[in-house]
Amino acid sequence: MVSRDKLTSEKRVGLTANLTIFLGILYTSLSIAAIAGIASLSTRGYGTKSIVIGCVIIGLGYGTRYGSKTCLYIATVFFGLLAAYFMYNFLLSKSINPIVRFAFSIWATSTLARTIPAMIRLKAAGSLPDRSNRYRDFFLKRIQNKRSN
Repeated sequence: MVSRDKLTSEKRVGLTANLTIFLGILYTSLSIAAIAGIASLSTRGYGTKSIVIGCVIIGLGYGTRYGSKTCLYIATVFFGLLAAYFMYNFLLSKSINPIVRFAFSIWATSTLARTIPAMIRLKAAGSLPDRSNRYRDFFLKRIQNKRSN
């Protein structure tokens, strides 16, 4: 694994975009599962609105991956607002579920905020974020190996 000190601006922004996309996919998947009938998820606040929120997060992640500073700024504010919302829900319900979501939102907000200077450096240099994805590369290698055999 690459240490944080050795991350280039391209790699840092690319990893942050991948994190944002992953969290959006997770949020959307849990919401679809809640709508499909898993009662324990629907009582925790997942539902139709959460699908829209998850899709917005995915879109912001892809916007960041393709070099949009605006998407990075909006994603940072968006996760900050989600953190505030989950803290509010925790204070009202005194349940552990909102605090876990609050922790993930704070983590994502801090990661996105630390990526803003890297994105500014990328834009100043006229470069784009790293779009590599180790899972895609892994599966592409497997497919190519099967074709060559």
